[in-house]
Amino acid sequence: MKMIAALLSKKNPLVLGFLISLIGALPLGYINVISLQILLEQGNWASISFIIGIISVQYFVLTTVNKIAAWLVNQENLLLLIDLFTILFLLAIGLYFMNNTANHENSSLSHFKLAQYPFILALFLNGLNFIQWPYWSGIYIYLFRTAKLDTKKKTKNKFVLGALLGTSLGMFVFAHVGQFLIVANQIKMSTYLNPIFMTLFLFLSLVQTVKFIFKNDLLPTIKFRIQG
Repeated sequence: MKMIAALLSKKNPLVLGFLISLIGALPLGYINVISLQILLEQGNWASISFIIGIISVQYFVLTTVNKIAAWLVNQENLLLLIDLFTILFLLAIGLYFMNNTANHENSSLSHFKLAQYPFILALFLNGLNFIQWPYWSGIYIYLFRTAKLDTKKKTKNKFVLGALLGTSLGMFVFAHVGQFLIVANQIKMSTYLNPIFMTLFLFLSLVQTVKFIFKNDLLPTIKFRIQG
């Protein structure tokens, strides 16, 4: 993100927001995998509806964080709770799919009632994605302090629009490339859904746990207790 910001001036807030959000949306994550599954099971319109739901929540987050970024990054207890909730949330879903894998149950989004309404499902899932609050707060503060983004309303609105476009394109590309690869190789997604989600969520929970340990300087404490 710093490299992108270094290459762009504050005269390009739309492009800046677009690139930052696009790069953030492309990596493998549970929301992208669910978007791919919706595309495979329900088609393009359902997938687009899901993406619109995701960026609707993102719009609320971006416009709110824009005003409270400095306050939020100084709320250590709140950020601690957000980190802990994220770890437990990812771990719980990972264990759920692990249980399905052990019981040889094939999962499908059609088993979940909310999946019938992709827009509402997206609102629910991204609403629980609390980690995006400190993430975007850190980005805003960095951009403001380095003068890559000024505080004018018009400039900030362009940045938000760029971010929404970047997320939309990133999710769209991920879903359709994934669909092409699955169809081309005749892969039955339902057969591999449990192991994919289990591995993904457990891996994400592990990553968040490691980040939490280093972020809060817990490693020396853990070493001391092990040695003791």
